[in-house]
Amino acid sequence: MSAVAKGAFEFVPNPRPESIKTSADLAAWSKESFNTHYQALQSLSDDQLMKVIDFRGMFQMPAVMYLGFLLHHTVHHRGQLSQYLRPMGAKVPAIYGESYDSAEALKKAAVL
Repeated sequence: MSAVAKGAFEFVPNPRPESIKTSADLAAWSKESFNTHYQALQSLSDDQLMKVIDFRGMFQMPAVMYLGFLLHHTVHHRGQLSQYLRPMGAKVPAIYGESYDSAEALKKAAVL
């Protein structure tokens, strides 16, 4: 999102803030970061969205096309994370609609 807003990819280290100590800290930072980037994207002009951005010489696409790529990439990684949960004994939450585990929880709650 930041590359689209800036009109270029920057490949510099972006370390996690020192203030992040818990998963709740991480979730709050992620939400804040997303909102900041989203606001920046909303202010872009048509010309800025159509500017061709190079990604390491592998892709040269209009900036707006990277937003679709970002969405699919995020879905892919969320899917990977959900795949790790069940083998670890956790329940898979309803992240793309109802999951088997969330459906079973609803059935159990209706019986009680």
